[in-house]
Amino acid sequence: MEKAYEYLFGGALIILALCIILIVIKAIIGPRLTDRIVCVNMASTAVTSCIVILSVFLQESYLLDVSIIYVLVSFIAVVVLTNVFVNKYEENKDGDK
Repeated sequence: MEKAYEYLFGGALIILALCIILIVIKAIIGPRLTDRIVCVNMASTAVTSCIVILSVFLQESYLLDVSIIYVLVSFIAVVVLTNVFVNKYEENKDGDK
């Protein structure tokens, strides 16, 4: 049964790593800034999932604390990016008038 969990966690980590690579590619080629902000949020969610899976796989509870801190930092990053985007949009909107 222990070997089955190793394969399950390993497979999940590989799939999440592939998803992160695809998300980074989408963030690079995304035509709009909003696509990039969504990709940053998706990538942080995938990385958090990887950290939690590693926590269970390695039986290290401190990794859960790391994942909580990472979620908080990534939330702040998305809020700041969104705020910058909205402010830039408002500047461009006022400049067109």
